[in-house]
Amino acid sequence: MQSKNLSASKFGDLGLLGPVLVVFCLSVTLPAIAEPCADGSGPESAVAAYVQGMKDYQFESAYDFLTDNMTDGKSRDDWSELQLKFIVGGEVVIKKVDVRPAHGTGTDAACEASAIVPHVLRAKDKFNNQGSTEFELYTVVKQGDKWKIDTQETLFDDEQIKQWFPEDEIPDYKGQL
Repeated sequence: MQSKNLSASKFGDLGLLGPVLVVFCLSVTLPAIAEPCADGSGPESAVAAYVQGMKDYQFESAYDFLTDNMTDGKSRDDWSELQLKFIVGGEVVIKKVDVRPAHGTGTDAACEASAIVPHVLRAKDKFNNQGSTEFELYTVVKQGDKWKIDTQETLFDDEQIKQWFPEDEIPDYKGQL
């Protein structure tokens, strides 16, 4: 029985299809960012108020800007008590609120019912007194006449960070431990 050699040279047989496949795969993993919302003030205000509430340890007011998904369906008192344990107990200090312009979502480019709001979190805690920078994406949805945060994602991939935060420098934390 003869074995087939699947060496890298076989990719040459693909002609132009090889580079096209690579570009296609990259476009699937890095979706295009929708244009900024014409009026993103509602979604941006919701994220700003939530982060400010967390910064000021005003968990009851921060709760008002979250969906049941973000609170795991917990009551205001139960959710606030958990935040008290983690945020105050961990000595978390949020340095400033840095909300960026809201963008449409894949299903709502006009930002009528949902938007993605980028935020740069600069914070420190008792385990990381030098502080860190996190690049976050909040998905905000409209419930009635209020905008509320439904999900939060922290970006770790340099390409995704540069896609959403093109003007920001990604800190290099190597050798700090």
